[in-house]
Amino acid sequence: MHKRFLIGAVAGLIGALSVSSIASAAPTSQTLQTTISPAKQSNKTFGGASLHAVIGTTFDNFVTSQSPRQTTFTIDPNIKFVNGNVPVCPLSQIQGKFTAQAQAACPQSIVGGGSVQVNGGAIGGTVTIFGGGPTTMFVQADIGPGATSLTIIGRLAGRSLTFSNIPNTPGLVLSNFDVNFNKRKTGKKKGTKTFYVMARCKKKKWTNSESTNFYSGETLSASATQKCKQKKSKK
Repeated sequence: MHKRFLIGAVAGLIGALSVSSIASAAPTSQTLQTTISPAKQSNKTFGGASLHAVIGTTFDNFVTSQSPRQTTFTIDPNIKFVNGNVPVCPLSQIQGKFTAQAQAACPQSIVGGGSVQVNGGAIGGTVTIFGGGPTTMFVQADIGPGATSLTIIGRLAGRSLTFSNIPNTPGLVLSNFDVNFNKRKTGKKKGTKTFYVMARCKKKKWTNSESTNFYSGETLSASATQKCKQKKSKK
């Protein structure tokens, strides 16, 4: 689905780092970048792929800005997620844990990972994505060196991936989220291998978009288009 495409979704990754502020500044713009690899896919059948997504947000003042309240990604109809046989990682196994402990708790459920930057890179963090079932994924992040851990829940419904349990952390806002969904086999369906991310090149391009609502009242959106190459489907 989707790197800038997945990704304002975790703009609240800095949950416990909340700092009080007296006035609220505004988010000013967002950008989205999504890359499906390989870009050469069948024009009829879905094939395995990885999905790299990056979302960037600019603010006019980090110190007084507020976090996103909800981020929704709209996925191109020719891209889909197939959880398949990925073991379900219960939220209780990773919530409140740092990266090493969370990964050790659900090692077979890891479907991707990446990094985050807070306040323009002043603070960095590590991200791990866990499969939580057919329509659920968990984005677990450590922000700063042992500072805090936060798990954001993503819900899939048709072409939409929504992250809505994002806490408000004024003064500590996600400015860059970079994540990659692995090209991971998830089983077979009617004799065909399935992968966590699957794509087909039906229209010679993929377009993904996102819309983010902030606690301060603003709504920002961004989209990304990638060209793809068609290959003949096997008979």
